[in-house]
Amino acid sequence: MAKVVIPKSIPPIKLDKFLGVNDTVDGEIGLQLGEATYMRNWKITSNYKLKKVEGYESIFTSLTGKVQGMWYGRLNNADVFLFCNNGHLWKGNLADGTKVDLGTLTDAPTRFIPFANKVYLSNGTEYKSFDGTTFAVVAGYIPKISIGAPPTGGGTPFEGINLLNGKKHQTFNSDGIATAYTIAENAVTSIDSVLVNGVAKVLTTDYTQDLTTGIITFVVAPLVGQDNVEVYWTKGTGERAFIENCRFSMDYSGQSDSRVFLWGNVNHKNTRYWSELANGVPSAEYFTATSQAPIGNGQYAITDIIKQYDRQKIFLENSSYYSYYEFYNGIVNFPCLELNESIGNQAYGQAQIINNSPITLYKGVYEWQASTVRDQTNATVISARVQDSLNNVDLSKAITFNRQKQGELWINIDSVVWIYNYFNNTWYLFDDIAATCFIEVNDVLYFGANGMINKFDKELRTHNGVAYIARWEMGFNAFGEEWLTKFMNNQYVGLYPEVRSRVDVGIITDNEGLIETQTIFYNLSTFEHMNFNHFSFDTSYNPQPKKVEIQANRFVYIKITLENSSSEETATVLSITLPARLGGRI
Repeated sequence: MAKVVIPKSIPPIKLDKFLGVNDTVDGEIGLQLGEATYMRNWKITSNYKLKKVEGYESIFTSLTGKVQGMWYGRLNNADVFLFCNNGHLWKGNLADGTKVDLGTLTDAPTRFIPFANKVYLSNGTEYKSFDGTTFAVVAGYIPKISIGAPPTGGGTPFEGINLLNGKKHQTFNSDGIATAYTIAENAVTSIDSVLVNGVAKVLTTDYTQDLTTGIITFVVAPLVGQDNVEVYWTKGTGERAFIENCRFSMDYSGQSDSRVFLWGNVNHKNTRYWSELANGVPSAEYFTATSQAPIGNGQYAITDIIKQYDRQKIFLENSSYYSYYEFYNGIVNFPCLELNESIGNQAYGQAQIINNSPITLYKGVYEWQASTVRDQTNATVISARVQDSLNNVDLSKAITFNRQKQGELWINIDSVVWIYNYFNNTWYLFDDIAATCFIEVNDVLYFGANGMINKFDKELRTHNGVAYIARWEMGFNAFGEEWLTKFMNNQYVGLYPEVRSRVDVGIITDNEGLIETQTIFYNLSTFEHMNFNHFSFDTSYNPQPKKVEIQANRFVYIKITLENSSSEETATVLSITLPARLGGRI
């Protein structure tokens, strides 16, 4: 008769590579060693260690309502921080928290786009700009609609009408004889200026005007010249709503960024608009009636457009397209072709580029990976490990941000942030962050919220003075012997030496639940943040394993929990070692 031999010892579990959270496995026994079933306010470092996330503090006071947008950049040779709050644009000082009111605008989510020494703001109601000194409505470029016209009118069409205003400009070739010059429109609102050879002429003294017929009559005929007579006039106010009702923007023009693209007009939800060159110069203030194109059949809205290499990737609510710059027969166009007919993007204005691949939110998180065929990309789900938790939230409410130097994609919904670390392919979650927008300045992360702008600081252990809980839970592990009981007298947790470091270690088994929690410290001897209750003569900066004396008896499955809720102490966990002895069969 065969005899079952039960081994008396087994190799200890050694966990020195933390792999983030995985909440999609049924139960807790199917995880890889290093994956957590629950993980809040811990992050995974570049070498796969577990580190408590830093805290944050508010740097601006007396804000009312949501912070609707933030921007940092250079204007007039000076670095400028701008933010929108309570129907105003503010210039803020990140060092001392002071702010200057620059003017009013609609209290709505606002996008900034720097272009040609200005920053432009779009919010679905207005289109404004700030040049470092003046904040104003974008008046718009005055197009030269024809050139080389004889005094009787006509000429060669040159530029299209600008949607942003009703102003036009026309040049004539003087023949030295005619005194009457007919502009391209009649029943005009006003004649704004008349120039001959670059010199402004005076109404009544030098010429008379008829707004009904659009005829300018000079007292003395201008001398012969080519395009030497210029007339500027206004008729109407343009079609500003096409541009002002757009909520989102980007710069793009194939391999250059010489044009501004706008979209998100609620009345034309599937249309994108682009700027034209103003007399050959890139401009964010010149949009013509022909510089626009609808995408799809009009049933679904454009939710975002991003640039990948020299292509535009255009995402609708349920599908995706790509576009490119085309110059043919002297005409610039941006043709659009279908990319994927069933996968798009749910969150307006929240697509990102990581590792040169677009990232969109559509029933999960998708990475659009390039294939061997140009303009063909494969949409791959990268959120499988956190899909269960994402299924319980509305992805269309997400606010995203790409921390490029840290390799982190942040997805903030309500008060929780799902973070994809694309450097080491791990996921983890932070809480108590309800952002309306993010910005990173000199490697420091800020986020706008309701009534405040918060700054992350590696020296802080609180969220605006309130302690937060960092908790990590290992999946249940049976040491590879699911049919045998085990015994454990102690465990070892490796900590990185820091001025003030602590972690609460808990043991949970399948038969006893939570057995006990024990706190371990690793505090260096320094007068910085000294706490004599936890005084130590440790001066070594070398990692040290800490022994945790918690006994666990006759268990099959075991898990460890790590928690830090201190408002003064941090923790970086390097490893966990669990030595066990085998017992009998279950």
